[in-house]
Amino acid sequence: MSRRSRAPLAGKRAVRVWDGPTRLFKWLLVVTILVGYVTYRGGDATVDLHIRNGYAALILVVFRVIWGFAGSSTARFRTWLTWPWRALAYGGVLLAGRSRSYLGHNPLGGWMIVALLLLVAAQAISGLFAADSNGIYGGPFANLDFGDPTPAQRTLSRWHRLGFYVLLGFAALHVVANVFYEGVKKDPLIRAMVTGRKPAGDYADEPEMVPVPHVWFRAAICLAVAATLVLGTVRLFGGKLPF
Repeated sequence: MSRRSRAPLAGKRAVRVWDGPTRLFKWLLVVTILVGYVTYRGGDATVDLHIRNGYAALILVVFRVIWGFAGSSTARFRTWLTWPWRALAYGGVLLAGRSRSYLGHNPLGGWMIVALLLLVAAQAISGLFAADSNGIYGGPFANLDFGDPTPAQRTLSRWHRLGFYVLLGFAALHVVANVFYEGVKKDPLIRAMVTGRKPAGDYADEPEMVPVPHVWFRAAICLAVAATLVLGTVRLFGGKLPF
């Protein structure tokens, strides 16, 4: 991208950053993480909701992967997912106080998003095989009708219980980083994920989001494909859906 294409757009005070589906995905994923924790703490009384919430989280992650190729410019992986050494280099200039502002995700932030998506996916997928300590409730592949869980299922059940705290740790780090950028660097990351806009500026990646046509219709198609992939795969391999 040329220096001219990165320059602030003349006459604009605010520019588009995130399209509506990307913002809605972000907050729905936050909701599924919170609901996952609350329903886990609720025990047997909320186990059905916990299982359905796990499906919702996995569908959202698959949607985000598809949207990373089909969405608007700032939603696409190619605009913010860099080589790891470039992310480390950005971390160095950030510590030195010489980092440039990015319209979308900066190189370190991009890898944080990837880590969070992988952790949510790991939680949801392990939940498909997990069983509770009493062997009464479990995911569609817990095979509770065939006696004790296998060693692999016990491992996945253990990850499903403990891995959530790893996810919470990364989520907390993500929140701290966003608060740092919002409060210290005066980069309105949190507000932009609500409003979809930022002040016009000399951003390192692109001056303004390039939206895709018929964005909500396209997002609905991507969501339908994601739901079909998740639910269809479970049924294909013999799992029973909780609906």
